[in-house]
Amino acid sequence: MLLANRLTPTDDQIRDWLQSPQIKQWLTKLLMGIPNNLKIEAINTIIKNVIQNPDKDCRVQFGSAAIGVDVLRWQLWASYRLPYASGIKAPDCPYTLKKYLDAPD
Repeated sequence: MLLANRLTPTDDQIRDWLQSPQIKQWLTKLLMGIPNNLKIEAINTIIKNVIQNPDKDCRVQFGSAAIGVDVLRWQLWASYRLPYASGIKAPDCPYTLKKYLDAPD
């Protein structure tokens, strides 16, 4: 069952949200060992895939890290291994599509 209040963003809204400075800043702070150009490439791949199929979660993996979008909640997440630690971190980005859309211009 689809959530009644589930967002159905336009292609432009998806693109603008995922390319927003807030998302870039969040990704820059995380995934320290990964070059920013790879992160941008991953985001561009996610944008392309999510726009083609907005009902399907998407993730891009590189090395031991991954970035993905949960399309039910329109939330970006990252998963990565901490340097010198055995655990994996998988935080959700607090800057959701809903927050992006609700923000005053």
